[in-house]
Amino acid sequence: MARPRTLPDDHFCFSTFRKGDSTYVYGYRNEWDPEKKQSRIAKRIYVGTLNEITGRVKLGKKYLSNHPEYEGKTLYFENRTLVERSEQEVAAEVGQRETSWASNNLSYAATWALWQFASKNRILQNLQAVFGKQLGTNLLALAIYQLLDGAR
Repeated sequence: MARPRTLPDDHFCFSTFRKGDSTYVYGYRNEWDPEKKQSRIAKRIYVGTLNEITGRVKLGKKYLSNHPEYEGKTLYFENRTLVERSEQEVAAEVGQRETSWASNNLSYAATWALWQFASKNRILQNLQAVFGKQLGTNLLALAIYQLLDGAR
């Protein structure tokens, strides 16, 4: 038995993807596939290009022609949704942001500490013995990356 549709046909979730130097915003709608018993993307639409620094979305021509209610509005991509905000609000918010005392250099310390822990507890050596020197080293590097990047 198929699940009943709970969202209107024009409802889309929004996400981004990066290609080259540009980040794009697209909308998608999932539908339940009763044969595979999984959710599948039923429709995907291109929304526009994202300015990663400001969060502003430059809407595409086709999206604007299908959604004329957004004509002349300033939209920003926040928390996987499109939000209408004025440029003054965004400029004031950016001006209020404080520069963090933490920098990306702190991640080097965490990486080094985890690498030292793995070496001293023979985790690195055991991985290299089982998978070979290069693959064992790469697996540990991937595990440390996943551990430190997993909070996002």
